[in-house]
Order: sequence, then structure tokens, then C-alpha cells
Amino acid sequence: MSNTENSALIALSELKNLEAARVAEVESERRAREEAERRAREAAERKAREEAERKAREEAERIARETAEREAREREERLRLQEAELRAKAEQEARLKEEQMRLDAQVQLAAKKAKPMWLYAVLGLLVVGGGVGGYLVYKNNQERDAQIAEERRKQDEEDKKRDAQVAALMAELKGLQEEQNRIKSQKDEIENQLKNVKDETERQKLLAEKAALDAQLAANEDKQKKNKGKTSGAAKSDEPKAEKPKGGITVKKNVDDPLDGL
Repeated sequence: MSNTENSALIALSELKNLEAARVAEVESERRAREEAERRAREAAERKAREEAERKAREEAERIARETAEREAREREERLRLQEAELRAKAEQEARLKEEQMRLDAQVQLAAKKAKPMWLYAVLGLLVVGGGVGGYLVYKNNQERDAQIAEERRKQDEEDKKRDAQVAALMAELKGLQEEQNRIKSQKDEIENQLKNVKDETERQKLLAEKAALDAQLAANEDKQKKNKGKTSGAAKSDEPKAEKPKGGITVKKNVDDPLDGL
């Protein structure tokens, strides 16, 4: 074999080695690129999942905070009403006692002069009237306490029902979010398979599976939107209701006036 042929063979071998190195480098770059894309996709999915969990947690905390604030306002209102009723009762008793003492003094003074009987009659009427007035105040307070207790019981039932509905919606929403992440992962896996598939039949099969996953994803997102709307609407019924005493007449109370409503 001549030197020319040896040189040609050596050159051909070097070209094959260079081509093999180039192909290996291209393959390595492709794998590195796919790995980087996979990591970026997983990071984006993890971020989206954490964001959804954060929003759900904040929503639950907001509902709990609003419930606690509403209960604190109701307790404060009840204490204010009780204080006003006790103050009104004490003032009325003080006025009756003062009036009785005044009349006793007048009776004693008049007895020294002529002992007129009409003062005793007036005193008796005032005592009876004071007793009747005290009974009416007591009865009115009892009826009001019973009405407040009944309203509170109804409100507690509504709160429990609403809290149960919100909890169920939050659980369903969490399940939908987990399902959404699973569907996205399956879709990404199919997209990776589509990049390397050669057989047209297999390609069409993967495209059909991808279309089905897209439909499932759209339905999932629609359900999440509806559930989020229901969750937001469930916490909007916290306004205090007007009190209605006997006869169906709405009474607007002035808590600064202890005799208002008596």
C-alpha cells in the first residue's frame, strides 16, 4: 500500500472521528437543553402551585378573620345594650325612691297640720304605678333578651352552614388545583414525546390525547372560576340585621340613650 493511500485512510479516519465528536456534542447540547427546559417547566409548575396554595390560605384566613371581627362586634353590642338597660333600671328605681321619699316628707308634714287623707291615696297610687312600671320594664327586658337570643341562634346556624359550604368549596378547589397540575404534567410529557416521535400513527394518537387533556384542563379551570366566585360570595352576608320587636315594627335603637326603646 502506497503512502498516498495511507494518508487518505488516515485523513478519512480523522474526518470520521471529527464527525462523531460533532454528533456527540450536538446530542449533548440537545440533552442539556431539554434538561434545562424540564427544570424550568417544573419550577414554573411549582411556583404556580405554591401561588394557588397561598391564595387559598389567604382566603381561608380572611374568612376566619371576618368571622372573628363580626362576633366581637356582636358581643360588644350585647354588652352595650345590657349596660344601657341596667343603667335605665337603676335610674328609674332611684327616681321612684326619691319621689317616694319626697311624698313621705310631705305626708309627715301634712299630718302635723290636718292629716289629709288624699295624700295617702296619692302615695298609694304612686306606689302601685311604680310597681306596674317596674313590671313593664322587666317584661320588656325579658322579651328583648329572648328576641336577641333567638336572633343569635339563627345567626349561629347561618354561620355554621356558610362555614361548612366554604370549607367544602375550599376542599373542592384544592382538589381541582391538584388535578390541574396533574393534567399539565401529562400534557408536558406528551409534548416531549411529540418532539421525538417518528411514526405518524403514534403522532396522531399523542395529538388526540393532548386534545383530550386540553379539554379536561379547560373544564377544570372553569370549575375553579365558579368555585372561587362561590367562595367570595359566601363571606358577604356579615352585615348586622335590624331588630324587629313585637308587632313587626322595625326599631332603630340609639345606644347612647339608655331609655330608647323602653
